[in-house]
Amino acid sequence: MSRNFEECFSQLKETEESAAECIHCLKKNGEQIFFDPDLKRMRMGRELYDPKYGHVMQTISDLLKIKSLEDYQEKDREFNLTMY
Repeated sequence: MSRNFEECFSQLKETEESAAECIHCLKKNGEQIFFDPDLKRMRMGRELYDPKYGHVMQTISDLLKIKSLEDYQEKDREFNLTMY
């Protein structure tokens, strides 16, 4: 399987806009992104079998200030996170 999605993380900066662009890039590369209520953060589908991306998804969630489903829905409206 291609690892092109990993390039999305290389442009991540300490801003909400950068975090949102990273999510857009991941989705363009076929990654499934969702809010996990148990972890209270956004999660990549592949984390279910490969946990090594958890730290970067935590960083993205922190940058977007997402700690609840309501936060996720608000940021989705603001940045169109589910556009792809």
